[in-house]
Amino acid sequence: MSDKIGVYVCECGPNIADKVDIKKILAEISALNEPPEKIIIAKKHKLLCSKEGQDFLADEITKNELTHLVIAACSPRDHDITFMNVCKKTDLNPYLYKLVNIREHCAWIIPDKDEATEKAIQYIRAGISRVTYQAPLTEKELDSIPDVLVIGAGIAGIEASLSLAGENRKVYLVEKTSSIGGKVTRFEKILPHQGTNLDIIQEKIQAVQENENIKVFTETEVEKAIGFFGNFEIILKNIHNEEQKNDFKVGAVVVATGFDLTDPEKIPRYGYGKIEDIYTSMEIEESNSKTGKILLKSGKPPKSAALIHCVGREEKGYCSRVCCNYMFKIAQYLKEKIPAIKITEFYQDLCLPNKADQEFFIDTKNKGVDFIRFKDIAVRQKDKEKFIEYTKMDGKKEKISAEMIILAPAIEPAEGSKDIAELLNISLDETGFFQEAHQKLNPVATSIDGVYIIGSAQNPKDISDSIIDAQAVGGKILTQLIPGVKLVPEVTVSEISDAFCTGCQTCLSVCSYGAIYFDEDRNISIVNEAICRGCGNCVASCPSGAAHAKHFTSAQIYQEVLEAIR
Repeated sequence: MSDKIGVYVCECGPNIADKVDIKKILAEISALNEPPEKIIIAKKHKLLCSKEGQDFLADEITKNELTHLVIAACSPRDHDITFMNVCKKTDLNPYLYKLVNIREHCAWIIPDKDEATEKAIQYIRAGISRVTYQAPLTEKELDSIPDVLVIGAGIAGIEASLSLAGENRKVYLVEKTSSIGGKVTRFEKILPHQGTNLDIIQEKIQAVQENENIKVFTETEVEKAIGFFGNFEIILKNIHNEEQKNDFKVGAVVVATGFDLTDPEKIPRYGYGKIEDIYTSMEIEESNSKTGKILLKSGKPPKSAALIHCVGREEKGYCSRVCCNYMFKIAQYLKEKIPAIKITEFYQDLCLPNKADQEFFIDTKNKGVDFIRFKDIAVRQKDKEKFIEYTKMDGKKEKISAEMIILAPAIEPAEGSKDIAELLNISLDETGFFQEAHQKLNPVATSIDGVYIIGSAQNPKDISDSIIDAQAVGGKILTQLIPGVKLVPEVTVSEISDAFCTGCQTCLSVCSYGAIYFDEDRNISIVNEAICRGCGNCVASCPSGAAHAKHFTSAQIYQEVLEAIR
């Protein structure tokens, strides 16, 4: 059977039409006709991505009984999916189509029209050469499970669970402690600008407990999680009784493990654990929440207090972002309960990222709180008197005494984050927090489809941002994992030839998605096509050449490059 290739050049308004000679392109491409083995139909259109343009393409494919399609237009990022969908409406397999970018690669970057035209002709010839070596691929549909596992029952995990649970979707909420709610339940109040008071948070906790579509497991950890988006097999174990296990299947996993605070006892210069009446911010929160009072160990209210920001920042190498605001809150606690108290806040840099933060800072200052910026700081004790010795930004050394010292320890990844990362095959960043797929474009996703990260599991965040994360992940899962709707996994995946595989397992070490497993009996590596995303790492690293990528074979790329440089 002869190849019947349709080549369609998009004018893209003036973007391409004014920069290259489309008439010459069509003449040159038409001259490549070699009937009966290769028949080329070359035409132009004003805007192929438009509704009219798509209808025109579909009609051309059907009327001319095209076996292959080449479109010379814009970037594949813009409209590759658009033109593949046009093919799907016809009898033409969408993997027998090639989009050649003559806008960004020719029209927009080559000022000379003749040169741009010649380059466009080269690239279109390359596309024609490649497309004849492409093979039809078939999309496979997989059954999916709409249920979701949420690891961590702090405010982010709770919000995600409430966003996701429904009549046709169960949520399994796993918490390693004995109760849900996380650290926020230890507070008396939260920041005024966060828009959520503790009454509402308690209502959310109650809503989780009363929701019949949310199953809560406390004092529980995830022991096993294997599978892929739409189909994960989960095994839970009870922390105090490892024989007590639960197993079920879910379609997605949300990691909401929160954070821990740096232990200031490991930083000797602050005197924590050695000098009396030095507390962490969380200890003050808990004391205030339980008793309504902030007292010294003697039972008396302090006459003076020093609040030290950035404890552990140098050691961790990053700002914890939320500490400044909650230290302002603690200062206001103290002023409310002990109006005559003398308060000094020591900071290296103030972090005020939200619109209302500056106002909150000014309000705290106006209540009589002093702020001192330091370069170096340490806590000393002489006899029974505590001193804060510090170096100011101008290099001058000073000291003041304080009856109570409150430290703001750096936020750090929750204990066990590394184990969860290994369990789910997701990455940690250089600070130990879970790594997002893309900070701006895909901030709650990970490198593994179907595994998401929210709240302070990802980096230090306040309550409002954690809730926003939870709602974002709810939106992603609800739109991608729909009850009764089958999933279509990636088609352009890798394959490993049984005959050429030597069993070296190099591919297993470079696969970012955990899509390759080793068959011990046959001594070969095998790709799980449901998990593979076709990144090509295994192809590039395979020493025997056993691995290749569908739709990106060596023959296809060779033919394209050969014609492009001719």
